[in-house]
Amino acid sequence: MADNYLRNGDFEADWQETGGHRCLIFPVGGAPYQTDVGNIFTPPGWITWFKHQTGEWSQPEVRAAHAINDPRRVQAGQHAMLLFTFYRKHDAGFLQPVRVTAGERLKLTGWAHAWSNVQNGPHTDDPRWSEGPGYAAGYLAQGAPRPPDSPGSDSDWHNFTFWLGIDPRGGTDPFAASVVWGPGAHIYNQHAQVPSVEAVAQGEVVTVFLRSATMWPFKHSDAYWDSVCLTRVAVVEPPPTAEPEGVLVFEALTPQAGSSVGVVATSAVELSDVVLRVRGPDGAQVTTTGFSSDVVGGQYVWRWTFVPNVPGEYTAVFSAEGGTQKIARSRVSVAPPPATGGGGVPPRVAYARTYVLLPQDAGPEWVQAILQSGKWTQHRWTIGGSADDAGVGPQDRTVIAVNAARWPGDLRGFFSQYYPGVRYITVDAATPNELVVKLQLL
Repeated sequence: MADNYLRNGDFEADWQETGGHRCLIFPVGGAPYQTDVGNIFTPPGWITWFKHQTGEWSQPEVRAAHAINDPRRVQAGQHAMLLFTFYRKHDAGFLQPVRVTAGERLKLTGWAHAWSNVQNGPHTDDPRWSEGPGYAAGYLAQGAPRPPDSPGSDSDWHNFTFWLGIDPRGGTDPFAASVVWGPGAHIYNQHAQVPSVEAVAQGEVVTVFLRSATMWPFKHSDAYWDSVCLTRVAVVEPPPTAEPEGVLVFEALTPQAGSSVGVVATSAVELSDVVLRVRGPDGAQVTTTGFSSDVVGGQYVWRWTFVPNVPGEYTAVFSAEGGTQKIARSRVSVAPPPATGGGGVPPRVAYARTYVLLPQDAGPEWVQAILQSGKWTQHRWTIGGSADDAGVGPQDRTVIAVNAARWPGDLRGFFSQYYPGVRYITVDAATPNELVVKLQLL
């Protein structure tokens, strides 16, 4: 089975250890906000969210469902999550920001079902009866007509709908236009897979959403979730084709960071539209310069240079036809530059430091968001707005760059060039409130 990127996707984690009552509320016509609600037992790794409008959309209750009490409510393992309303409607669920690799295609899957039971119906309070399918396991695509032999009406069947969603930009608003939703499904009495959804990550964080909504304020509107997975979609590589052979070498056997390195590619046949791509230890592409070509002794020769900014292993790939035809690959280990002495006062003792770097135009509300996340109290992170201050310091240092795109130029490249060795993490947040949520999940 592919690796699950989600934390606690199976809902087996003990709430007593890392769970809480935190939830994210979306008032109709108002700004979203966070608060703690005593009867919402948010599962570890997740945040409960719900739409709120007095008299229309109500706050749900949330708690774990245990297989020992009713094994039908759990798809696998010993626990599932239960989100429910009583004589009220809800549009609610769970969300989780997840750190991924930009550009990878992701697939979200999950299992769910509802208990949908009305007051004064034929089987009020019967936990095995849902309006629509009755005692049977019920599954309909969203809006589809009911089965002809069903005891319930179309509106009974359509009361409960489940969806899975991904925001490829990492936002935490389920109602944002950037969220990619899968098809909806009406699922009752027995776990079934909610239609999956796929999206391509636009940055280093995506957010997954679990959502259920009801049409009617039935007496019992219970949503059960279990076995949720976010996985990388495997890329099917085309079958290999015969390609011309070539040789790729680095001119320096032990290059040093900060010094120019020559790369030479040779081939016995003429190649068109040749390309050299060099990637550094962090996978980022390195700029090449000084391109030249020649024919020497019947061999076609191409040359480039590049400057490695940080020590580590660099990979070069030589291609033709604009990069579509791979010819040769080579690796080289780049050593640190020689010590120059001086350069400030070293730390008295070795320690690790995390610096939360805010854009220079960030107001005090962003600092308050960092404090509100609890991370300063928990870890004593440094907070500031100077990239140089963030880069200097002990050997073990991490920079959490908030809204890095608001800095001029390439902030990651800045640290790679001037402060090699920094562990660099980005967090994008449209509002201070969203920053609180994302920092809490780091």
